[in-house]
Amino acid sequence: MLSTTVALALAMLMPAGATATTYGKITNTSWSCKNSGNKVVAAFKLTKYSGFHATKLIMDAYGQGFYSGGWSNDYYIGRWYANINTNGAAYMTQSFYYIDNQSGSSRIKVVATIKNGSTTVAKGNAHSGYCG
Repeated sequence: MLSTTVALALAMLMPAGATATTYGKITNTSWSCKNSGNKVVAAFKLTKYSGFHATKLIMDAYGQGFYSGGWSNDYYIGRWYANINTNGAAYMTQSFYYIDNQSGSSRIKVVATIKNGSTTVAKGNAHSGYCG
């Protein structure tokens, strides 16, 4: 279970249509199963690389369940952000938990966004390993 999720835990952040420049990354830094497997606890780190201006780092977290061969968003956990206003490197970290009282597997997905004012510079996502 762990070996298959580690390779999927990192997603590079790039703007739509870009292929050469990487603006940052979202990383699942840790995860565990609690309460006999129905509670997922996970931590994530959103890193902005230097060399471009950005004003905000955002993480939107979702509790997901596995049904009919695919993952679906069951619950919107919430939004966390950090105001940064810099051309340099920056990062934010956040921990989340999701209690899934349904049968089957569950995990946490985070959609990360780097913004400069109202413009989205880059967007990406990562997820925890799964429980259940």
